Amino acid sequence: MAPLVLFLCPILIFKTVMKNLQDITLDDVKTLLVSKSYKTFTDGKPNIVGIRNASPDADDSFNDLCWVWWTDGGQEVSHSYTITTHPGFTYLQNPIAGTTGTAILVPGQYFDTWELGMHKGKQFALCQNDGPVKVYRDNNKDTILTCDPKTIESGYFGIDLHHGSINDTNVIGPWSAGCQVWRFSGPHEDLMQDLKALSAKYGYSSFSYTLVNQEDFA
Repeated sequence: MAPLVLFLCPILIFKTVMKNLQDITLDDVKTLLVSKSYKTFTDGKPNIVGIRNASPDADDSFNDLCWVWWTDGGQEVSHSYTITTHPGFTYLQNPIAGTTGTAILVPGQYFDTWELGMHKGKQFALCQNDGPVKVYRDNNKDTILTCDPKTIESGYFGIDLHHGSINDTNVIGPWSAGCQVWRFSGPHEDLMQDLKALSAKYGYSSFSYTLVNQEDFA
């Protein structure tokens, strides 16, 4: 009787690996926008894209990334920044009175929603004056982000793009109740002046912002 021969076929397991946040390049961002059929501006208007860290839970630090670029006179200018796209512990544990929970901006592309102005009358920033945004409402008062689609609201919530403390701190604390916040004040202030000059040169007053997830860069 012939011996029984068993052939064991190897099972290949493919694991999707995300890019490290700081390894995400401008070309990566541009490619992702195309894949999502998102608009890219090439006419003097800035492209502002926030990238939310894949593991922001239980973290009160500026651990997100923002790429900003524009074309001026045929030349592309680009910058990357350390920001937060999620609120800090202060407001996660103490939602603003009269709301249904702390705002967490929903990823997506928001057109012509911000204009240059004064954030709370204290700093030059991009202020949500020109259009609605979507936010999750986290109301369980812990330090874990709760992004439940059932809680999404659309409206004007003062989700501004501003900077945090003038001191070098990596603690979000009270600097975001849903706003997109730059960790360092100097680079943000320089960016606002660039945007002011661009808007005057090219004749527009409203700005767009796109928020994506680190998981999108697989």
